[in-house]
Amino acid sequence: SSLQEERPGSEVIQTGDLSIDLSRRRVTVAGNEVELTATEYSLLAELARNAGKVMLHEELLARVWGPEYRDESDYLRAYIRYLRRKLEQDPAHPQYILSRPGIGYYLLIRA
Repeated sequence: SSLQEERPGSEVIQTGDLSIDLSRRRVTVAGNEVELTATEYSLLAELARNAGKVMLHEELLARVWGPEYRDESDYLRAYIRYLRRKLEQDPAHPQYILSRPGIGYYLLIRA
């Protein structure tokens, strides 16, 4: 049997031109595959699994980097910046990864 066949449980989060295939670990923008580092992908996958819900800074840090990184907000800010550079048309005015200042980040679901 082919390993390429579509698994019924395949999870794809789609928002605007951004598509995140959690079962295949593939991210595309307008159909073009985007190369992400393991950490960038983990962060994006966390946001995607909780799309539309604000994820607290500590929550994201603990899930992506581990509980001992709960207070390392600079890590998180840096990686959000990297993701926006790779995924957003205009990183200064993000359409996908939005922030609630002082609280956290969320992936906006757009039609």
